[in-house]
Amino acid sequence: MTRTRRNLWLHKVNYRRLADGDTFLTPSQLLELLLTGYIEGHIEVTVPERASRAPGRGRVVVALDDDVFARVEAGAGEGRTSLVIDTLIEAYLAGAITITLHATTNATQRAATLTVEPVEPPAENDAAAA
Repeated sequence: MTRTRRNLWLHKVNYRRLADGDTFLTPSQLLELLLTGYIEGHIEVTVPERASRAPGRGRVVVALDDDVFARVEAGAGEGRTSLVIDTLIEAYLAGAITITLHATTNATQRAATLTVEPVEPPAENDAAAA
C-alpha cells in the first residue's frame, strides 16, 4: 500500500475536528475507511455542488492510499474528490456514519499454555468431626 501526500481542498475546521478527535485511527486511516466504504457502496452520501473556494475551505495535505484515491477520483469525477471527502467528514462528524473495528488474531499462535495439575482434596480430620 503506497500512500501519497495529496493537496486537497477541504473544510479546514471539520478536518481539524477529525484530526483532533479521540480516535484510535489516524486521519489518513479514517479517511481511507470512509472512502473505501463510499466506493464499495456501503456509504451513501449526496455530494453537493459547491464552489471550490467556498468559505472555510482551504488546502489540507493528507496522505492517502494511491489505489483508494484513484478509485474515488474515477467514480466521483476529476476534481470532485475533495467534495466527496468533505461530505464524508461532515457525515462522520455529525454521527450519520460510524466505523466499528473488529480485531482478531490467530488464537492458536497467541494462546498461552495452560497446565493443570490435579490437587488432592484435603483429608477430613475425623478427630475434629467427633
